[in-house]
Amino acid sequence: MVNRRVDLSTAGRRLVSWLKLTFVSSWYSTNDPTSKDRVRHLTCNYTANIVANLVGGTFWTGLLLLLNADDSFIGTTTMISTSANMLQLLSPLILERFPKRRRLLSTLRGIQYLINILFIGLIPLFPVGHQAKLTILGLSILVVNLIVAFNGPGISIWHIQSIPERVRKNYFSLITMTNSAVVALFNLLGSRAVDWFKARGMEYQGLMALRLFALALGALEIYLYFHITEHPYEQTGEKFTLKDIFTKPLKNKSYRLTVLCPVLWNFAANIPGQYHAVYMLRDVGVSYSYVMLVSTMSIPISFLFAPFWTRILKKLNWFRTLAVAIPLYSLCFFGYAFTSKSTLFMYPISVFIANVMAIGINMSFTGLPYDHIPPQNSTIFIAFYSTMANLGALLGVTTGKYFILGTADRTISILGFDMCNKQYIVAFAGIMLWLATIGVAYVERKKRAEKRADEEETE
Repeated sequence: MVNRRVDLSTAGRRLVSWLKLTFVSSWYSTNDPTSKDRVRHLTCNYTANIVANLVGGTFWTGLLLLLNADDSFIGTTTMISTSANMLQLLSPLILERFPKRRRLLSTLRGIQYLINILFIGLIPLFPVGHQAKLTILGLSILVVNLIVAFNGPGISIWHIQSIPERVRKNYFSLITMTNSAVVALFNLLGSRAVDWFKARGMEYQGLMALRLFALALGALEIYLYFHITEHPYEQTGEKFTLKDIFTKPLKNKSYRLTVLCPVLWNFAANIPGQYHAVYMLRDVGVSYSYVMLVSTMSIPISFLFAPFWTRILKKLNWFRTLAVAIPLYSLCFFGYAFTSKSTLFMYPISVFIANVMAIGINMSFTGLPYDHIPPQNSTIFIAFYSTMANLGALLGVTTGKYFILGTADRTISILGFDMCNKQYIVAFAGIMLWLATIGVAYVERKKRAEKRADEEETE
């Protein structure tokens, strides 16, 4: 009995020590002035992801269905957003001229939220025709994503100043571990609210209530933005042109390889677009609460598997971890393909697989953009990375849109299971993820060879 108490006491101390290291000590220190900025950055990360989910994802699909948007328009909205985000490539031409950017970036972030949350949410009330509402919606999406494209590289470089390399893996692991849990909780609460309104014939009012709450969170985020320290940016002092934005990253062989990974991943992962969410809400007929209740699995999964993926990431590297996680993640797509009213049990199984593997994928992609990035004019490299990633996404959603339009009303039968095009498009995306894995594995081998060559040169 004594030994058992001692063991329990020791286990308890180890648990407390692990929790302290994971949630606080690994990235926060009272002696480090940047720690307070990391707290603000962490809070902004939570608010940004909560807002994105309350006005996006399944709730965004619900708004599109309320506006009677067809498959073609739904695909077009995704194409608009990814196309606009490719203009991040031009952002450094302006941002690199500003020695201080916090006020500009924070103000534009606020305008982005006002349009994306409030203005778009009010479009169904506009006293215009159906087609005019969809046109206004498309233009609004374009403006929002143009702002995102301009702001993205600047915000990334500004905020990474407060996250030095020594704490980066632990800090990003914390975000991955806790972010999905926080988002899942708010998604669940939001879905229950929307279903409550929907049961009373007020689905739009429910979606609008979520948007008003998201607007309040956005205001908090902007307030914190104005209090995150902005340090001087390291620059070469040389003027650069539009040509340099392409050539500088492309001439950097190591970074060129890095960029290939998000291109491959975004192409395959974005092929299904919003179509599977439309299928679940309209064809299978599940409620918002069901979708979000299943998604709450991410809460325990994050806490259980994030430490595992953190160890994998430290043992391997950003690239090899991706090569392991992506093919396993693709299994969820095949599960989605076989989900129907009679096989609804496949959906939570698929979501479970997705949640577990997404942790490793997200952890890898948080650090990937900064791998071998030069300290001078780093905005250029981040803009190039983001633009190429969005190019991959654009190719993916375009492929998905024309796949759906080309297979309308065509079903196929696999092992006696009849599938509509919104089911077998995710199976097609799963196959593309396998091919993407081959590319990522190629990059990982090249990176490993580079590291060996550098070590030999140093010796």
